[in-house]
Amino acid sequence: MSLCGDSSTAELPLFQGGDGGAIPTSPHQLLFKPISLKTALIAYKEWHYLKDTIFLSQINFGSYFNGIICGAISYGPPNATELKGYWDRHNQLGWIEIKRLVMSPICPKNSESRFIGYTIKHIRKHNKIKGIVTYADDSQGHRGTIYKATGFIYLGKTDAKKDFWVNDKIQQRGKTIGIKGEWRPRSAKHLFIKDFRNDL
Repeated sequence: MSLCGDSSTAELPLFQGGDGGAIPTSPHQLLFKPISLKTALIAYKEWHYLKDTIFLSQINFGSYFNGIICGAISYGPPNATELKGYWDRHNQLGWIEIKRLVMSPICPKNSESRFIGYTIKHIRKHNKIKGIVTYADDSQGHRGTIYKATGFIYLGKTDAKKDFWVNDKIQQRGKTIGIKGEWRPRSAKHLFIKDFRNDL
């Protein structure tokens, strides 16, 4: 699977000025389109709790209002090598994960669910995918309401795990032996999935 997306985009993100200005009053006023990872990262640094923590992404979308970026969502390969009943390391191909999602506080209610719905429709139009997995971080007070609103099925909480931290950032991949860092408990997350296998 080769996800379509962001290599041809060249837009520069602009943020709402200090004097305020117009704000959207309906999600239907937002424009959604593929963007570069570079652009998405600026949105995450501005509004996402993980800021500029590095992650693996294949396709990214931006949400715009009056030419100003006000959100981003990124998809990539699942972090989990196995999810019972769905995939293991031998048949993971075709599954993707929502890696990041953020929207500016100026965005009205239901903007996230409309954004997710648009991007999934766009991805499925250009790719044959088996399904999408995503997580809501319990430590941030997230319960996954926006995923339920877009038809994701709740599978429960993830198992307790630990992450390796280096210089106060999570080391997503690579060796840990001989690296100066520490293992810290990872908060449990709510797991959601959309299964498209019956549609293929």
